[in-house]
Amino acid sequence: MFRSIQWKIVIIYFLLVFLAMEIIGLYIINELEQYHKNNLTKSLDETANFLEFQIEEKSLMEAPDIQKIVERWFLGSLESQIREVYILNAERDVIASTVKEAVNRPVGEVLNFDPPCVLLASFTGKKGTDIVENDRGEAYLMDYAFPIQNSSGKVEKIIYLRAKMEQINDTLSEAKNILTYATLIALIITVFLGSLLARSITSPIKEVTSKAKRMAEGDFDHRLGVKSNDEIGQLTQMFNYMAGQLKDTLGEIASEKGKMEAILTYLTDGVIAVNDRGDIIHANPSALRFLGIENENLLDIKLDQLFSRTGIDMAFEDLKAYEAIKDKIVQVKDVVIRVEVAPFKNEEKEIMGYIIVFQDITEQHKLETMQKEFVANVSHELRTPLTSIRSYIETLLEGVPEEEKELSRDFLRVINSEAVRMTRLVKDLLQLSKLDYQQTEWNESRFDLEEMVEQVVKKLEITAKEKNQTIAIEKLSPLPVFIGDKDRIEQVILNILSNAIKYTPDNGSIKVVMDYVGGNIRIIVEDNGIGIPEDDLPRIFERFYRVDKARSRELGGTGLGLSIAKQIIEAHNGNISISSVQGEGTTVTIQFPA
Repeated sequence: MFRSIQWKIVIIYFLLVFLAMEIIGLYIINELEQYHKNNLTKSLDETANFLEFQIEEKSLMEAPDIQKIVERWFLGSLESQIREVYILNAERDVIASTVKEAVNRPVGEVLNFDPPCVLLASFTGKKGTDIVENDRGEAYLMDYAFPIQNSSGKVEKIIYLRAKMEQINDTLSEAKNILTYATLIALIITVFLGSLLARSITSPIKEVTSKAKRMAEGDFDHRLGVKSNDEIGQLTQMFNYMAGQLKDTLGEIASEKGKMEAILTYLTDGVIAVNDRGDIIHANPSALRFLGIENENLLDIKLDQLFSRTGIDMAFEDLKAYEAIKDKIVQVKDVVIRVEVAPFKNEEKEIMGYIIVFQDITEQHKLETMQKEFVANVSHELRTPLTSIRSYIETLLEGVPEEEKELSRDFLRVINSEAVRMTRLVKDLLQLSKLDYQQTEWNESRFDLEEMVEQVVKKLEITAKEKNQTIAIEKLSPLPVFIGDKDRIEQVILNILSNAIKYTPDNGSIKVVMDYVGGNIRIIVEDNGIGIPEDDLPRIFERFYRVDKARSRELGGTGLGLSIAKQIIEAHNGNISISSVQGEGTTVTIQFPA
């Protein structure tokens, strides 16, 4: 509401009148207050002169006589504002007063302070006036000191008067109320008149704005009525002219725009267009999908903000060197994207912005990475045992002394161990290859899964005892008869339990839980071993992936066991998952549909 010109005009008038009334009111109140204070001071001065005359006329009289003069004057005085009267000697002791208990006492003791005006009169012989405030900071008393001097100018007595300011305060309060009411009335009148004035100015503008909005929505056939020859009338004529020009121009580009939008919408590659300031001016659905953005208008943000939010290591300034990033590879979450940039120019060959094309190469990149890792891992796994075998064979060929035949046997044992390791690796690779190409022959049969798990545990009990480990079996509910390849399932359970034993320290514990819930068979293997770091869990089923490569090779692992296990379980329509906390243990859950 307050963005309207009408209300801005009203508010400006309102503030001007309000400030004027406040300044005038403040000036009047200050002048009125000073006027009443001057009148009160004048009245006190006249009273002091009268008392001085009375005291000087009878200056030979004693203090009791002065007390009678003060009391008689106070009783007959018409000065209702005077509250207290004190006659002080040169030492500022009270010799007469309307307050009887103050007589013959120092004035500072009576009032608990020495009035500044009294001190001024005592030391300088000048009249003095002070305003005394109450606890709320309001002026409620006026102190007045009038010195009586002898012929030599020495102060002999001081007339000290205290007058009430209640009437002044009441008068000022009433004046403030009157000014407040006057200000309110003036503001109400100002708002009313200002509203009428503002409406006369803004009504034509609102009409033009309303009809201009209809034009912006596509109603170019409507024409505004020109009602005057002033600036608003000229504006109306220009709107009518603009409507005709826009209708012709938009009609020409509408068909081209429709074609381009259809192409960009159904284009599989992501396309983002930015202007020369880095503002996003277009983004097709594929670009939003690649960048993981949903239900958001990219036209409201800058390109640098988009790159920052999506983690792309690029900036708008980099686009100006587009020759260097014609084929840049970036990654957004799990999507690998190839980025290409091309500028678009106007008729003067000036660069008006850039087109950024995003191409999803995730699968291609993943395949290339897997091929590289597979070749590297296989090469590494085979190179290590081959190097060992070659070294030991070369040593044997060079000849071993007769007395060191036992050393020759050790060499042959190592050669045999490395050959077995290569055989196991090749066997696992062949098994994975068959699983990948679905060439595995499954020997399905009905068997007791519970009994098979117990047999696997018995097979590994000796290995566990060597590390002083305990393997406990917990049956939460009986398992139904299972249909599947018994040897392959046994291979999986054996692999999982073997890993638990390998990576659980001495004196550790392993628990195998069997359960049947909701039509699903669950086999859970829990240990309190070294655990798996959180960052490694997502890749634990990748081929040749090891959390601790050195220790895995030392324990005889190939890095293929969990990959094989996952494929066997999934071939039986089941799933396998691993949860772990580093330093606390690992839990492997296998689940089959019954």
